[in-house]
Amino acid sequence: MSDTANAADGQADSAESEGGEQQQAQTFTQADVDRIVKDRLAQQAKNKFGDYTELKTRAESAQTLEQRLASLETELTTTRTQALKTSIAAKFGISTEPGENGEPSDADLFLTGSDADSLTAQAERLAARVADRKKNGNVAPKEGSTTSTGNSRSPWGGVLDKITSRDS
Repeated sequence: MSDTANAADGQADSAESEGGEQQQAQTFTQADVDRIVKDRLAQQAKNKFGDYTELKTRAESAQTLEQRLASLETELTTTRTQALKTSIAAKFGISTEPGENGEPSDADLFLTGSDADSLTAQAERLAARVADRKKNGNVAPKEGSTTSTGNSRSPWGGVLDKITSRDS
């Protein structure tokens, strides 16, 4: 025998003598190797992405919290604007009571700005118009004037003439 064969026999003898156990060399087909590699990769993927569902749940929760925060910020802005509008309306004596049939209040109709300066300017203009109207009183532009109907007898004379077919 050659030295290589003796070395192989020596290794086999040492394998048998280790701990008194006998080990046999296993042979694998290509299908076995493919299956083992596939199983190993699946196990690694499971270990690597095993917490995927937990992370996905956290991400959805974070998105929900972001949406809630955005809606709360919008609500806060709306509330602040409404409080500012009410404060300015009270300062200038503008009504905040809705109309009888559910119509919007004067403040809702006329105070449309979103910041203090524009709301104040609108309130000042409205208050000036109301004060000007009160100063001049109620005015009917054609109060006291009469229009001529072409008949000096009475304003209804022309109508009566047409009904009775009289010519004057």
